[in-house]
Amino acid sequence: MVRKLLLGAAAIFALGGVAHSQVVVLGSSMGKDCYLAVVSNPMPSLAHERVCTDAIASGTLQGRDLTATFINRGIIRTRMNKIDSALSDYETAKNRRPNMGAIYLNEGAALITMGDSAGAIEVLEKSLDLDTQDPHFAHFNLGLAHEMAGDPTAAYYSFTRASELEPDWDRPREELERFTVVRNDS
Repeated sequence: MVRKLLLGAAAIFALGGVAHSQVVVLGSSMGKDCYLAVVSNPMPSLAHERVCTDAIASGTLQGRDLTATFINRGIIRTRMNKIDSALSDYETAKNRRPNMGAIYLNEGAALITMGDSAGAIEVLEKSLDLDTQDPHFAHFNLGLAHEMAGDPTAAYYSFTRASELEPDWDRPREELERFTVVRNDS
């Protein structure tokens, strides 16, 4: 039996703004100020970006904290639609800690924002291969990227997996409501 998925009329970014999920990474000291700028400001400003830039420039952050601050500044830049700058931050973070799944998850969100579905799918799958701590976000973003790429079947299964992993999260269920599954016996 072959199943065919038909999409509803809702747009992929129906909720407006940045519709994909991102994961912030907690650091310490000045890095924590950057983290707080991310979690408390879904629509950040240049001042929020500057908090992270100052933390990076301070020279006091080391190791994971410095990497986390690059990731968090990348999130702020993605939300500000400074995608090239965000991707640069994620590249720096990958050079420092290439096996950190959160980097690839957030890079995927930035690539979705710029409309690069193929690139997003590649790095989101890598985030899952690296056992990102937030696989439900990775699967949700994969759903968005697959839908952008014109693959509603893969999108449906990605949204379903996100919902299975985080049953109390409404966003995947909302996306799934747009799909109609029909049997195709021909």
